[in-house]
Amino acid sequence: MTDQSMPWDEEAIKRVEKIPSFVRKMVKGKIEKAAIEAGEERVTAAFLDANKSKLMS
Repeated sequence: MTDQSMPWDEEAIKRVEKIPSFVRKMVKGKIEKAAIEAGEERVTAAFLDANKSKLMS
């Protein structure tokens, strides 16, 4: 993944890379926005797990 606006851990990157490429950029932006709003300094697999339902809506 490129053009990251905040750091991502390796496991979180691997998970997002499984998303179809035509929506990946949009999903990545939504995840980063949620992480910033939550006060996170980086996107982690734990953050993805804890916020899965919020991110899917």
